[in-house]
Amino acid sequence: MPQLTINRDELIHALTFRFEMLEGGAYLDTETGNILFTGDGADEVPENMEEDPRYLWIEPIASHESYRIMEDFIATVDDPGASARLVHAIEGTKPFRRFKDALHDFPSLRDAWFAFENAAHIRFAESWCEENGIEANWV
Repeated sequence: MPQLTINRDELIHALTFRFEMLEGGAYLDTETGNILFTGDGADEVPENMEEDPRYLWIEPIASHESYRIMEDFIATVDDPGASARLVHAIEGTKPFRRFKDALHDFPSLRDAWFAFENAAHIRFAESWCEENGIEANWV
């Protein structure tokens, strides 16, 4: 298992950013540990990066996984009114936007949500490295 120094925040960004709107994506350079972003506005990237085994495609987490993070968070909310409001928010169209809007009604939960979401994203980053046979030293 190769050991790489990886910027965890950059890997999390690559795992959670939806690239389909931009025709781009992200790759891990398996020699340097750098995360390379492609697409509009990206820095110069090596030619034929997609075919070069040195560069590992970082598949963003599916939206249903992000949805599940919201569900898991709601299950931790002790306030029945807040919990009901958040459940209602994710049941309709645009659940992510509605969830964030609903959090504005409960400022005391916002910090808890961001900490919960961050912890979930850290787990995704750790799992991604493990699934790809990488031992990460986080920076």
